[in-house]
Amino acid sequence: MISHLASPAVCVVDDEEAEYKTILTALNQLQVGAVHLKGELESLPATPFGRLRLLFLDLHLAGQLGKNAASYTANAFRRIVPTDTAPVVVVIWSKYAAEIVDPDVPQEDQETEAALFRRTLLGAEPAYEGRVIFVEMPKPMPDDRPDNWVDDLKQAIDNALVDQPAIAALWAWDALVKEATSQVTTSLTSAAQTARTGTALSLGDGLKTTLQKLTAAQGEADLSAQTAPFHMTTVLSQLLIDQLELAMPAGELTDHGAWLAEAPNPEPPAAFRAQMNSILLASDLAPGTTPFGPGTVYRVTDDAAFLTAFGKDRQTLIDHCFGKGAASPRLAAWRTDVRPILVEISPVCDVAQSKRVAASLIGGLIVPAAQWDCIKTNVPSITELSPFKIRWSTADFGEQDAKLIVAHFFRVSIPTATPSPWLAPWFRLRELPTTSIRNSNSAQFARVGYVSVS
Repeated sequence: MISHLASPAVCVVDDEEAEYKTILTALNQLQVGAVHLKGELESLPATPFGRLRLLFLDLHLAGQLGKNAASYTANAFRRIVPTDTAPVVVVIWSKYAAEIVDPDVPQEDQETEAALFRRTLLGAEPAYEGRVIFVEMPKPMPDDRPDNWVDDLKQAIDNALVDQPAIAALWAWDALVKEATSQVTTSLTSAAQTARTGTALSLGDGLKTTLQKLTAAQGEADLSAQTAPFHMTTVLSQLLIDQLELAMPAGELTDHGAWLAEAPNPEPPAAFRAQMNSILLASDLAPGTTPFGPGTVYRVTDDAAFLTAFGKDRQTLIDHCFGKGAASPRLAAWRTDVRPILVEISPVCDVAQSKRVAASLIGGLIVPAAQWDCIKTNVPSITELSPFKIRWSTADFGEQDAKLIVAHFFRVSIPTATPSPWLAPWFRLRELPTTSIRNSNSAQFARVGYVSVS
């Protein structure tokens, strides 16, 4: 249980007692909790701190100097900061950060202790490039430290971070989410008090009852030991969004309005759009959720099973979505590059209430960027989502920018109780993109044709 409170947001790595005690005092007076590490390799955490946001780092640990210090500190850093988290602001807080490592080399080849550390770290672990922001904060020599060093340090910390507006905005949003989470738990505690009325329940049992009722309301008939955690997360997320909307606009975020409203300069590259859409449109599959969950995208692994389900082979689906004509020399590459998929579009309420006898799926394609200009367009039978990056590589389709299209003629219902080994779950579309496909499909089936004489 206590492990849920692990992983600090702020960490101080320093092995000199007078120095780390002072900066910890300064952080405490700023009401910022921090974990302190001396940097001894044998006492570092078994796994890096996954939610770390700010690291104060001394460059000379365990008595190391020069290149040895850079290598030692880089090794310690890799034990503290994960490579797949971002952004982490690293404040190099060292008495020797600006000192030249080797004054005997030509001036153009000279580098400071701080620069040597950065080069050593990124050389040992290139994954930190673009994920770590380095800033420097002076650490005075012992004889130069003022009597009010704690007060000076508090100001120095602010000065070191002042030129990071994007980081400040993200931290303000993070604080807003934490406050909203606190409001949700406060509301749940009030509900738990009501649940205890007229009973001998403790607060803990009242909270347990509250969570059980919320989970049951969200899950309805689709409630089991496997699905309950997912349903609890879903309903609490909805409560969290409510609190976030009530908290807006937050003063800390309003301060960033001017630069947020400006156009980026320079404009990001084209790949940026697909990367962002990958986050906005799709997500990984949650383990242990309902089979044939709405929005699930399946790869087709068996041609014969596809033919049995649709009465048409995969080639018919692939060619139906090709927009340049059967005689086009591009057709062969199209057939090789695209990947047939099925998307589950059953209404969420049918799933939650266990009213669904069969899952409704629509056939479509994942189309790599090189073939986007071959997609058949301006036809109501095909719906096309915005480009996004496929983050879940398979044996025959690596991570890359792609488009998902569906062909509404290719719709099939599959009994949910019957295993379908020819469908391999790949990833999940979020609810709104799934709804857009569902609505387009409904519009197709609702079209009316009639005969008249004019």
